[in-house]
Amino acid sequence: MPSPETDQRLARQRAIYGIPLAERFGDLMAAYRLSQRSLARVLGLSAPMLSQLINAQRIKIGNPAVYERFVMLEERQDETDLQRVLDEVQASEPVLATHSSRSRRPEAGPAPAADPAAQLSRLATTTQLQATAEAAHAAGAAELGSLLERAAAVGG
Repeated sequence: MPSPETDQRLARQRAIYGIPLAERFGDLMAAYRLSQRSLARVLGLSAPMLSQLINAQRIKIGNPAVYERFVMLEERQDETDLQRVLDEVQASEPVLATHSSRSRRPEAGPAPAADPAAQLSRLATTTQLQATAEAAHAAGAAELGSLLERAAAVGG
């Protein structure tokens, strides 16, 4: 039986990702017929870190590029040539910025700040954002909770 701390971490994973990461990673390992070590290599993550995420010793995937590769694998698991998918995802360098500084004209001045609430609303469902906002408020992070609530309202 999981400890209360593990239950809390699993609840936080559910709030962030919809379901515990163990289920999502397990689905990928089954779909692609990969070991945990092989999946970690494709994602660009250490095997111990993947194990910690699966066992809810860590709550979230901290590296945005790793998360993007993870989502790419989920989105492409129904393709026929899974080895090609694995090779492409492993070799990928996900784009993490929404603009390129080279594309701006020098006289244009600074780019307008992106609305963080709008950005967050594209990353999770309204329900997930609301649950995460509640967790943030419960943890004493009122400003973060308010931002997540705004994101939930944008998405709704």
